[in-house]
Amino acid sequence: MPKDGFRLQQVLNYRREVEKARKQELAVARSEFDNATRRLKSEEEKAERLSRELKEKETAGILALEFQLYAEFSRKQSSDIKNQREAVSTLNEEVEEKREILLSAAKDKKVLESFKDKTTAAHRLDVAAKERNFLDEIAIQGNSRSKK
Repeated sequence: MPKDGFRLQQVLNYRREVEKARKQELAVARSEFDNATRRLKSEEEKAERLSRELKEKETAGILALEFQLYAEFSRKQSSDIKNQREAVSTLNEEVEEKREILLSAAKDKKVLESFKDKTTAAHRLDVAAKERNFLDEIAIQGNSRSKK
């Protein structure tokens, strides 16, 4: 490695920061997806309770006006569930997109880290070879002086 260090260190630092930012973006997207999924489950549970309640009322006898209110509320809830399913689907696609972006950023960082490791290893080998040559030269000079 050169005396001034890894020449692409700033690029590597930038790529690490990019990867960190992409991880945070993915975490936010997952959180939004999880929240939307919980809301969908809650809406579906409410719809199921409403359906059971309406069936119980029908068997016990229900006024037409009350039935109409239940039916209207049920239609609205079905619409809400449909919208929430679409939101969950959209958020799931967003999570997958963020995951792909993170994977790309991680690969970019890994390429530079591998290059840095190879550069460091090559530099160490070069330094070791120079040290061996220097020590060999000293040994040769020492032997030639002692023979004289």
